[in-house]
Amino acid sequence: MFTLLFRTRGGPLDPERRRGRPSVPLLTSGLLATAALIGCAGDSPDRGGTGDPPAVTGSRPWATSESWWEATLEATTRPDLYLTSVYDLDVDSRGRVFLVDWPAGGITVLTPDLAYLQTVGREGEGPGEFIAKEVQILPGDTLLVYDSSLGRITLFDPVNLELLATRPPPNRERNVVSHLWSVPEPGRYFALDRAPYTAGEGEAADQGRTQVILAFDESAETVADTLAIIADSERLVMRGEGYLSVGEHPFGRESFVQALGGNRITHANSGALDITVLDFEGATAHAFSYPTTPIPVTAEELRTASEDMAEPMADMLRSGAPYTWPALVGLVTDDEERIWAGIRAPGESAVWEWAAFGPDGTHAGSILLPAGHLLQDVRDDRLYVLSHDEMDVPSIQAYRLVAL
Repeated sequence: MFTLLFRTRGGPLDPERRRGRPSVPLLTSGLLATAALIGCAGDSPDRGGTGDPPAVTGSRPWATSESWWEATLEATTRPDLYLTSVYDLDVDSRGRVFLVDWPAGGITVLTPDLAYLQTVGREGEGPGEFIAKEVQILPGDTLLVYDSSLGRITLFDPVNLELLATRPPPNRERNVVSHLWSVPEPGRYFALDRAPYTAGEGEAADQGRTQVILAFDESAETVADTLAIIADSERLVMRGEGYLSVGEHPFGRESFVQALGGNRITHANSGALDITVLDFEGATAHAFSYPTTPIPVTAEELRTASEDMAEPMADMLRSGAPYTWPALVGLVTDDEERIWAGIRAPGESAVWEWAAFGPDGTHAGSILLPAGHLLQDVRDDRLYVLSHDEMDVPSIQAYRLVAL
């Protein structure tokens, strides 16, 4: 039986209290040494909202407890599923998993055991067809697919996954946004918009690119409200007269935006463990941050990354050195209104920490996942993780937290 270790603290979000069982220390000395390296000593978090900051102990300033849980691997996708590039995932109350996998034309649906169940929709521009898609499970298990290329919302029946409705985004004056989330309050949406890259130089260059978090009502006739303007994800950009080339930045900072329960949205930049929660009116409901250890990019890591690039992108990457790795590797929200931040470990650690926080920044628990394994969703105490093998083929694993 393969197990993971889960760190938790007492409090209203603590599953240990829900089960009424005491915590049991399970961490081995080797993992304890690894966990001690993740982070650095620092002060208590900067806060928005109300309440005293949690106590800070040890070399991981966000952690407030040394209790550990066990999590057991329940299922993994089969190699013959032939996944290529999974970039979105959601789970319904039945445990069905909905994957967006490029270049699959439709939505891949898996059973709770992560076996293939069916495909919803297909590539195209007609009803029930998609070009660039993302998924969201609504209350009651209705499947929402937003197509950012077509600027269209498609809804599917929660039982048989049959087509229910197709309609444009609710805000009529902003035709297409890059991402869209329906919120629990009927007829309301969050969205994320960014300006396109443009050829040319001078003011048209994309230094300091930004993206906009929006909120609007389904019946709105006016431009959506701007909630926040945040840094866009870093890319390597080359431009000249009449041409534009954009490439991935292996050490670039990413922007993370996720919908949170209660008509809220949360965002962070991977450069720091610094998280903000906004309400639907754009007010800062909470903001918290913790110090992390800067992790320098080694000369060997820079050389390896540049060898995988075509010139002159590799020259551009090398010219920007030295670099540090982003502090965060991902941001996930779950059905208990927790915010999970993936925290990169310094050195050649075999594990990364995924720390769960309440919206006010209180540490609710942490799990250690193998380095490179990315948490995608947490629902009903089940963790859904994306990993890649040595050939870069993706797979999904599901872990269950074990009651102690």
